[in-house]
Amino acid sequence: MIGNATCLSPPAELRGDAARAPLRISAGPRALGAGVQPETRYAWLGQDRIGYQVLGKGPPDLVMTGGVTIDVAWEDPGVALFLRSLASFSRLILFDRRGTGASDPPPPDPLPPWESYAAELTAVLDEVGSERAAVLAELDTTPAAIFFAASRPERISALILVHASAKYLASDDYPIGIPHEAAAALLAQADQLWGTDAMAAIYVPSRAGDERFRRWWAKLLRTGASPRSARALARTIMEVDLRPLLPLIQVPTLILHRRGFHIPPVEHARFLVEHVSGAKLVELPGADMSVIWDTPELALDLVEEFLTGRPAHSRPHAAAGHRLVHRHRRLDRAGHSTGGSSLAGAAGSARRTGPPGGRGVSGPAGQDNW
Repeated sequence: MIGNATCLSPPAELRGDAARAPLRISAGPRALGAGVQPETRYAWLGQDRIGYQVLGKGPPDLVMTGGVTIDVAWEDPGVALFLRSLASFSRLILFDRRGTGASDPPPPDPLPPWESYAAELTAVLDEVGSERAAVLAELDTTPAAIFFAASRPERISALILVHASAKYLASDDYPIGIPHEAAAALLAQADQLWGTDAMAAIYVPSRAGDERFRRWWAKLLRTGASPRSARALARTIMEVDLRPLLPLIQVPTLILHRRGFHIPPVEHARFLVEHVSGAKLVELPGADMSVIWDTPELALDLVEEFLTGRPAHSRPHAAAGHRLVHRHRRLDRAGHSTGGSSLAGAAGSARRTGPPGGRGVSGPAGQDNW
């Protein structure tokens, strides 16, 4: 059990990245076209309705979950551009888990969250006619994605995990885990700050100076879960141990982790790549909880190459040089100047790793093949 503790201040690495360079995203005609957000539809799971959206054309089919609710997500220009960029090389499927966003509340006696996720995702895939899909999961949905890949291998074609962990808490046989006292402090901090813009400074430091973003982020949290629900889910995830499932994952797996993000620390990603057959790890720069806002172009290129087998620079819109450099603050009503940093610089600071003797072992991102 997790004991009581005082609130934990954000690590210095989180505070220090608040002034990170502006975003730079590949945005071709398909990514930028059609400014209206996709229509929200419903899939049925028993008596419950699961809200979902589809955009783009496959193959491949790609499901992205974690961190955003499907209707509120499109209010942020960074999220909208990231999702449209994914849809430029896939049929992108988004859905809200029960109890969040557009979906019905969870049933009175719900299954564990990872089993509920598997049932909800299966219902959505059936509804949109997808036999198998790649799954891109961030943070709180990564345990559920691991469970889905291990338990329903016939429905998943590839797995992409962002800031994932098979086991969060430290134990005698898992010394890299988060100490129980620190975990309790994190839970107390999240409980105290849930639904406020103060959370953005801790979990999205690259956007900490953008008041518009911070207000939207607070709204996103409130539409994603109530404080009580968020606390219960966080405690459940913190105490999970999925290590026995890792050998059952037999699909191509890409693991992304920012070196400056510590919940969980990057050592957890390195553990995953050692215990999931054939998995590849790319350690990204930055400290944001998501790959969406800080150096998003780097993550997009890695995901596209991983899923399609084509280098990202072979995309027609990338080859034509269609680059959109933007900063969220620029879109604030007050207005600010823009700037940018090259993908080459970000790629040079990223590092790929994999099992000893495997492909993709060491070297800057973009210089070796999957």
